[in-house]
Amino acid sequence: MKISQRVTEHIRRAALGEALIPFEQRVAKAMQSIYSQHNWLPAQRKWLERLAKQLTHEVIIDRDFVNQRFAEHGGAKQLDKVLVNQLDVVLDELSDAMWA
Repeated sequence: MKISQRVTEHIRRAALGEALIPFEQRVAKAMQSIYSQHNWLPAQRKWLERLAKQLTHEVIIDRDFVNQRFAEHGGAKQLDKVLVNQLDVVLDELSDAMWA
């Protein structure tokens, strides 16, 4: 499911009376899900924490965003390498957890 579809679904649920979760809590919950799904090495966890910090300021984090924001650290190519070629999987899991 695309990000726009998830956001639309989130808004629809809110309109139907579901309580809105503050965005920072949504990020924290999503990151806990990501942290618990894998046995992350310390270097991997550090990168994930960087993503989480940025996610509190951005609604969408994708490869383009990673390339722009973390260019001085090697961007998406470096993060993908650190995550053993799992960047796309992690970004998808993070998105799913954010808007579930």
